Parts: sequence; structure tokens; C-alpha cells
Amino acid sequence: MESIQSLLKQAHTLWRQGNEQGMIDYLEKAIHLCRAQKNDKKLIEILNEYSGSLRNVGRYDDAIAAIDESLRIYEQSDTYTPQTYATILINLGNTYREKKSYYEAETHLLKAKEIFQSIGDTSYAYIGLLNNLSLLYRDTNNYETAHELQLEAVRLLEPTEYQVPLAISYNNLYEISKHIKGIRELSPQVYLDKAAYILRREVGTEHPMYAAVLNNRADYEMEQHHYDVALNLYREALPIVKHNYGVESQAYQSVLHNLDYVKDLIKTLQQETPCHRQTGLELGRELAHQVAQDIELNLPDLVSHICLALVGTGSECLGFDDAISEDHDFTKRCQLFLPADTYKANTERLHSYFKNYAYGTVQIESISDFYKRYTLYSEGPQCEKEFRRIPQDLLCTATNGEVFLDNFGSFTHIRQRLLAYYPEDIRLRKIAYELNQLAQSGQYNLPRMLQRGDTIAASLALHEFVHHYMLLVHLLNKSYAPFYKWLYRHSCSLPILGNTVKHGIPELLDAPIRDTKPHVNRLCNAIIQELQRNGLSTSPIDFLTYQAKEVVQRIQNPLLREEDSWVE
Repeated sequence: MESIQSLLKQAHTLWRQGNEQGMIDYLEKAIHLCRAQKNDKKLIEILNEYSGSLRNVGRYDDAIAAIDESLRIYEQSDTYTPQTYATILINLGNTYREKKSYYEAETHLLKAKEIFQSIGDTSYAYIGLLNNLSLLYRDTNNYETAHELQLEAVRLLEPTEYQVPLAISYNNLYEISKHIKGIRELSPQVYLDKAAYILRREVGTEHPMYAAVLNNRADYEMEQHHYDVALNLYREALPIVKHNYGVESQAYQSVLHNLDYVKDLIKTLQQETPCHRQTGLELGRELAHQVAQDIELNLPDLVSHICLALVGTGSECLGFDDAISEDHDFTKRCQLFLPADTYKANTERLHSYFKNYAYGTVQIESISDFYKRYTLYSEGPQCEKEFRRIPQDLLCTATNGEVFLDNFGSFTHIRQRLLAYYPEDIRLRKIAYELNQLAQSGQYNLPRMLQRGDTIAASLALHEFVHHYMLLVHLLNKSYAPFYKWLYRHSCSLPILGNTVKHGIPELLDAPIRDTKPHVNRLCNAIIQELQRNGLSTSPIDFLTYQAKEVVQRIQNPLLREEDSWVE
């Protein structure tokens, strides 16, 4: 006859393999032996382990019955510790939680928490309580409390040898943190990456917890509209869940439902829309996620210093890339920015690590070098004099794109200051200059050149008018204008006069050059209305040099106000 110990050993072997169904038979045999031998201490221990396995395969009432038996044994003896009682309450509360009896679950879990706190116990059992209580509050949509409890569990687990429970906590943090608004310690998907890394190392890829992480990763990819990736993840998770829990389990049915849903969704989308082309920013975001994960795991001392972004030159940084963009200099890339001292100390190490990086191109640079290249200043311009030195398209280049992650914060701090736009006096000065250019090119020179029959000069004046019109629209929107080839497209996206540009400029350019005057007038009147709406002019005069004078009077700096507004 097998001993209790050998039966438990076989059960635990199956647990490490993730086979909850298989271990139940061995636990039942061990329970029978404990009863026969009147070994109550061991019986309490095994009944609670048994209840956990029953709970995991959806047999909640049987699990509760097992725990109730252990409680009766506990209550009939005065030799057990408060920790034993608290542990039983945790199992009972967690079973009620999974049964969705939330009031009973909270009652038992909070009672267990009181016991642990009264004796100052922060052992592994207490950490398990924090996890279960966190999941209860997650299930009842109290995400802030759930998040605090789960973070406490992670902080207690990280320095211990309990790496699989740590992975479980990371997985729970993903599910909770995606509901948290505002600042979080890490983005939700990073928690999944941490969990997957630990589980692959500790228990392999056939364990049910690994399937749970795969399922959550698929959930995340669905939110990002990466449906093919999500489908493959569900396909990978399904046989693991089937093997461990069986086809009747809630876990199997849930993954199967998700798999069928995404298959139907992909089929529907393929019928309704052409294949999605991933933009450069989408590719950069994917790559940055992978880079963040690799740094977290392999270069952890740099985690607090990194900024990952895709900014600067390239149509993808403006979101304007298309299939034509791929004919040159187009690749899956992102940038890794670091403070100057960190960059200097780790240049060789980083370039070596990311050389021939399998997932894409990682461009590594110091924060100060980036801003100095595009703005002349290592922290960007900070006063009127400095702002005036920098061409507008370079300021656009320095602030376009997307910052995916900024743990250090310096890059984003400079970026946000630049995105706050020019000092107001400088903006007004530039508006006045552009108004004068519009008056000169479109209202004065264009009709005079047509009177002379010089259509070439008239065409040049017309295109000067169009160019300065779009620069002015950017100034009114407090948005830096990009390089000329993207100027029209960027203008159309702006809230102030964007539609006027989108429709009015093509109408102007498509008209016979001798019939352009009414189009020019409509565009100029739209500008005047916007100036008046923003309190920059009260003049009814439609010749824009007079509007420029009105704007100049709003400049606060007397020296700047006295400058010639015809000179940029």
C-alpha cells in the first residue's frame, strides 16, 4: 500500500506538469489514508490542497465541502496555529470568489488578513492572501484597491525564491493595471512579458499558468487590433488548457470562445476591408515594446534611464508613410534615448547588444545630442532669442512622432515644453510676417502680374501665397509646420482652418490662373475671421497688411513690437 508521502509526491509531480485533473486521484487516496490513520494535522493540509485542485477544475461545491471538513477538524483541536486557520479561510474565500459569491469571499479573506496583520506575518501564505484579495477586488471592479494589494504582493515576492507565484502576480497585475487610469509603475504588457519569461524558465510552456499568460497576451493584441497575432496565441494556449483542465472546464471553454471569435472577426474583416498595412509608428511601437522587455530582463540597471520613441526625420514620424514610402530607407525601427552620462558610460555595451538585433533597428543616442541636432540647443530653445534661430520645420522634426516609454522623463519634459509652442510674442511676430507675405504675393503681385500678361511670375506669386497661407494656419493652430512636401497634408489635419486648406487650396490651384481672385479673397476672409475670433484684430479691412499691423499691436515686448514685420 502506498504511503501518504508517496501519494503526495506523485500528486506534486503532476502539479508541476500542470495536470490538475490527474493529481486529484492521488490527493483523494492520501485523504483516505489520513482518515484511516487519524492523522488530522496532515488531513487539514491535504484537504486544503485538494480543495484548490477541485476549484481549479470548476468543482466549487466539492471544494467548499473539503474546506468545511478541514475547519471542523481545526475547531475540535486547540493545537493549531492562527496561521493554519487563516490559510483555511484564504482557500475558502478564494473558492467563493471563483464561484462568484463575492460577499462570502470578502468576509473570509478579510478575516484572514486581520489574523496575519495581528501577528505581523508577511510569509508566503500572507502573500497568497494578498493575491486572492486583489483578484476579488478586480472581479468586483474595485481596480485601485486590487492594484495596491497586488503591488504589495509583488514587492514581497521579488526577493524570494517563489518565482512561479511571482509570475502569477505579474499576470494578475496585467489584468488589473489595464483598468487603472493615470500613471502606472509599468505598462500592462510589460507585466505579461515578465510573467512569461519566469514561467518559461521555471515550469516550461505546457503549464496552465503559461496558457493563462498566452491568453492575456492575446487579449492585449486584440486591443491593439493585431488579430492574427492574437489568433496564434489562442491556438497555442488551447491544447495546454485542454490537457490540464479538460474540455468541460470553464478555462477551456473561455479560450475556445475567444479563438472562435477572433477567427470569425478576421474572416469578416478580410471580406470588408483590404489587408491592413502596418505603419512605421505601429512597427516602432511593437519594436519598442520588445526592446523594453529585453532591457528589463538583460540590462536591468538601465531600465530607469531609458526613453523609447520614434521621432525625427521620415514620413512615418508624421504618420504619413504609405506603400510608396517603403521603396527606400524604411524599416522597423525605434530610438533609444538616454541621459548624456548614461549614454557615454554604456555606448559600447548598448551598440554591441543591439547590433544585428533580430526584431528591428534600434537607434541609440543621448537626449542632449538629439535636441541639439534639431534645435541647436541640448535642452531645446528656452527664450525668445533661441526660438527665433530655429526653422519651423526643424522644431516640427524635434517634436513629431510618438514617445512609447520614458522612464527617466527628461526627453518628454523637453518635448512637452517645445510642444507648448513659441513664446506668444514670437508667435504674433510670425503671424504678422506671414500676413504681409500673403498680402504681397496673393493680393498685390498676383493680380499685377496677370495685368502684365506675365503668367510665369503670376504662378510664382500664387505658389508663394499657398505656401505662406499654410504656414500661417500652423501658427494659428500653435503647431509647427513640417518640411514643405508634407505641409499641405499636415495643414488639412489641423482643427483651425484645416478644412479651409483641404478644400480651398485645391480649388485655388485647379482654377485657371486668371480666375483665381475670388478664391484668394475667400481664403483671406477666412483668415480675417479667425484673427477676429481670437481677438488678434478688430479691423474690417481685407488687405492683410492692415491685419498684420493689428496683430503687431498685441506684441508685449516693445523692442519686438518695433521691429519691421516684413522681415522674418
